[in-house]
Amino acid sequence: MSFQKFFFAIAFIFAISINAQENEPKQTLDSGTIENQFDYIINKSNRYQEYKVVKRVWLDRLKKVVNDSLNVVKKELASTKVTLNEKESEIVTLTNSLNTTKETVSSLNNEKDSINFFGMLISKPMYNTTLWSIITILLVALLFFVFKFNSSNAITKEANNKFNELEEEYETHKQRSLEREQQIRRKLQDEINKQKKDK
Repeated sequence: MSFQKFFFAIAFIFAISINAQENEPKQTLDSGTIENQFDYIINKSNRYQEYKVVKRVWLDRLKKVVNDSLNVVKKELASTKVTLNEKESEIVTLTNSLNTTKETVSSLNNEKDSINFFGMLISKPMYNTTLWSIITILLVALLFFVFKFNSSNAITKEANNKFNELEEEYETHKQRSLEREQQIRRKLQDEINKQKKDK
């Protein structure tokens, strides 16, 4: 029984050590950063006195990796320069646009302090004075015409009232005349009827 426990303990420890070795990052010359590849060469190289003896194949491979990295960096640098030139051109365009906008704002500020009145630029105080003068004149004229209208309206109402009274009197007179005429006709008819009976 104790032999089995001992055997299981050894198997368990062996499995843990194998798993730990598998989980350790494998360092090779073909993967990782350039710094990791330099570390790999330094760690794996042999020693000779105070020097390190490096395999020529490793140096060639490292040289190729460094050259490839430099080429990528050069391409990125060239692309960055193109982007920088584009941005500088854009900045110049925006600066010109800003200057134009500043000139426009300055011109608008000058125009803001004055008002275009019938094709002439007039200062705001002068415009206000002119405008209020016109409004005052128009109000006075309106009040004058309202007064005239009221007085004319009163005269017109009085004339209408007199006309209505005359019209009522005329209608009354006309009605009386009709009644008199009807009475006279009846009398005449009665006389004519009487005359016919007498015959």
